[in-house]
Amino acid sequence: MTKLTVRVLLFLGLMGNGVIGSAQSYLHQVFILNEGWSNWQTGEVMEPATLGVYDPGLQSYTVADTLENAGFVSDALLREGQLFVAADGHLLKYDADTYELLASVNVNGIRQLAYANGNIYLTRGDVDANGMNQPFDAYLQWFNAETLLYEGELTTAAGPQFATEGIEIVGDVAYIGINNAFDWGNEVGLMGRFDLITEEYEEWDLGVEGKNPNRLFAAGDAILTVNNRDYGSTSLSVLDASLETVETVVVSDANAGCLAAVLDGTTLKYQITGEGQVRATELSNPAESTVWLADAPGYYGVALDPTTGDWYGSVTDYSTFGFVEIRNADGVLLNQFDCGVSPGVICMDVRTAASVIELPQDAGVKGLPVDILGRWAGFNEGKVQVVVDSNGAKTLRFEE
Repeated sequence: MTKLTVRVLLFLGLMGNGVIGSAQSYLHQVFILNEGWSNWQTGEVMEPATLGVYDPGLQSYTVADTLENAGFVSDALLREGQLFVAADGHLLKYDADTYELLASVNVNGIRQLAYANGNIYLTRGDVDANGMNQPFDAYLQWFNAETLLYEGELTTAAGPQFATEGIEIVGDVAYIGINNAFDWGNEVGLMGRFDLITEEYEEWDLGVEGKNPNRLFAAGDAILTVNNRDYGSTSLSVLDASLETVETVVVSDANAGCLAAVLDGTTLKYQITGEGQVRATELSNPAESTVWLADAPGYYGVALDPTTGDWYGSVTDYSTFGFVEIRNADGVLLNQFDCGVSPGVICMDVRTAASVIELPQDAGVKGLPVDILGRWAGFNEGKVQVVVDSNGAKTLRFEE
């Protein structure tokens, strides 16, 4: 096996040392959750759901795992080197470096995820075997992030009485979008606030125009929901948490995409289904919007690289292909890469680079690692160095 020298980043966890002040954040990798394609009439899985990984330094994409029993993926989050995935009635936990599935627990109706105080909080909503709304005794539950053991729930007697979707935790307070979205024709528009310490709960009505909140974002005291109303039109609601006031405005006669919205600072960037553009709206003025991207494909899922502001937007026909566009903050197309069918959830793995050292390392399979962990890239012959600078940028240096 060939020997080579790879410049490797030292990563600092929560235990800091003398060089932490000069540490820099960088985008280490991007997790792409591809939902695949299932025949809903027969139940046959035509294209399985997969967990994919994009390395932005090497611009390479690989499939890390196949989710054989998942018909969809509704959310994912990273916490301390572990990836948590909400996948079709299951909460999954992966090692973010080895991609090993560490644990799995059944959670009927699992929708969106948030982390606080050592627990994974999740919203719930689903249909039964007959396609009808499935009632639950609790629409908010939480599980221990280390063991995935059940820790508690907010029952309908004290909390939300309908299916929930978006969730954001600010400090020790969880904000929850309540939509009853699986009871078609009976959608509601409520926002709940749950104090994780005192377990006090209260709700706000988003108004007659604020039904069916789907996405929920938080920026300071402003909590915003993107509402799909009757699935034929879109509104935005903003809760001022300090004043406890709600403003709801209708923004389109068409519905917004389920995942095609992201908060960039205090600006919501989102796409209305059928529009060849991406809108930008300030939380302070939800009634007004500008065009951020004038010539855009129909996005399914979007996310921002928090270190650069780059936009990652997935495009798919839901049955045969899927790819992700990367655009800068001005909307200029930088790159794109193919992935699986129906890439919806995009999760950014941002890490801290403290210093660069020279570390001799065995080359691994065929002598060619893909990154600093030695994962195989699929190149053919020859020697290669993976050079990583102090900003986290990675390049391949081939030797004759």
